[in-house]
Amino acid sequence: MTPTNQLRIKVIIAGTTFFLRIDPKEEEAIRKAIKHIDDKLNVYREHFPGQTTEKYLSMIALHIGVLYQQEKMRTDTRPFQEKFEELSIKLDEFLAENKEHV
Repeated sequence: MTPTNQLRIKVIIAGTTFFLRIDPKEEEAIRKAIKHIDDKLNVYREHFPGQTTEKYLSMIALHIGVLYQQEKMRTDTRPFQEKFEELSIKLDEFLAENKEHV
């Protein structure tokens, strides 16, 4: 993508300003991610007063990492694929043993 197709946005996270060049299609996801981070930052500041911004951001990183892993595990189809393969092998064995009846 060429820079002319990119959108320049200003992002503020925990009082730090960033200027990003992004694909316009990513803007909504980025804005929602920033809101999520800001919301969590406010919750952690309220529940754990007196911590450093770095510590709050570390807690947020852990929170987001856990959400990511939970989603990844939720959408992991490997257990289903393994069970399907197991059932497929059993079906093939059954059909081979009973070919004259099928």
